[in-house]
Amino acid sequence: NRVTYCIRTIRFSSQISSNCRSPQKKTRHISTVLDYLSPQCYNEGCSVALVVQDTKFLVCKHQLSHASEYFRLLFLANNSHQNSLNEFAIVVSSFKHPPPSTQFKWFLECSIQAPIVKDIGDDTLETCMRLSKRFQAKGLEMACGRYIRENVNRKSPMVALCWLNWILKHKFDKATHDACLPCVATASLTCLEQHRNMITEKLLADLLAAKLRTLYSQTVNVFQTIHKMDHFFVDIDRCPRCGRQRDQGRVRVQVIPCRKMLGCERCLRDCGCEIIDQTRDYQAFYQCNHGLNPLNDQTNDCYCQIPLLASNISKIHVPHLSNGKLDY
Repeated sequence: NRVTYCIRTIRFSSQISSNCRSPQKKTRHISTVLDYLSPQCYNEGCSVALVVQDTKFLVCKHQLSHASEYFRLLFLANNSHQNSLNEFAIVVSSFKHPPPSTQFKWFLECSIQAPIVKDIGDDTLETCMRLSKRFQAKGLEMACGRYIRENVNRKSPMVALCWLNWILKHKFDKATHDACLPCVATASLTCLEQHRNMITEKLLADLLAAKLRTLYSQTVNVFQTIHKMDHFFVDIDRCPRCGRQRDQGRVRVQVIPCRKMLGCERCLRDCGCEIIDQTRDYQAFYQCNHGLNPLNDQTNDCYCQIPLLASNISKIHVPHLSNGKLDY
């Protein structure tokens, strides 16, 4: 009995010691410290530490609160507690590339003076757009929109299409959205068809309508250019209209095809180009077996063009209705 009592006592005491052992606090390993503080911040004590993975960012509370509504509310909520903190662990993004610490570094450098605000670039644009919404940084959001509007027309159509996707994804303003459309519309028709899954059907329809109207205008320009080339001069012995001749030299005769006239400068003194004289815009036309048809956005194609339209439609994948739903 004595032996049994001793064993029970030892087991009971060991159980108490194991239950009362205090848990060890997990210490976060910091490999990099990035300091964005000015000497004034050290004197006034307005610094705060933000930890993203293994990187610690030392920033000014005032600057960051002014740039981001998210951090302003975070610091206000923290100051209301009796035991306020001066270090926060920040969840930046679920994206692994670039690393969250790099993403947050770009966000800070493009939002606050460190010592000056850095310009947004092509490499940092999407990250800044996403984090401007994540951290409610209105100034950075406006800077991203301004960068897109000022640079999109110098980019290729595919880059503009990527930017347009980011604008739709992160819900940027309409002015930035509309600034990308002309550059995207410069893409070839085949390119737009191949990447139709990147844009909505409505947006694709708007882009195709813009391309078609542009094509109408280009056709009119071609028509007018050819017509101007048809106006020419030639030197001959006698004017076929008035019979005028020169004693020494030849008579310069002008051809005006739109008026179906031929003569020297005296005969056609008051006869200019009929197209240039007209105030209304001329349209280009195409001719089929049923007559001349204007090329514009208000005239239907002739019914004889149906086989050609059917051939072109058969080359693309058109969604059809299946059980009341569009089947792609």
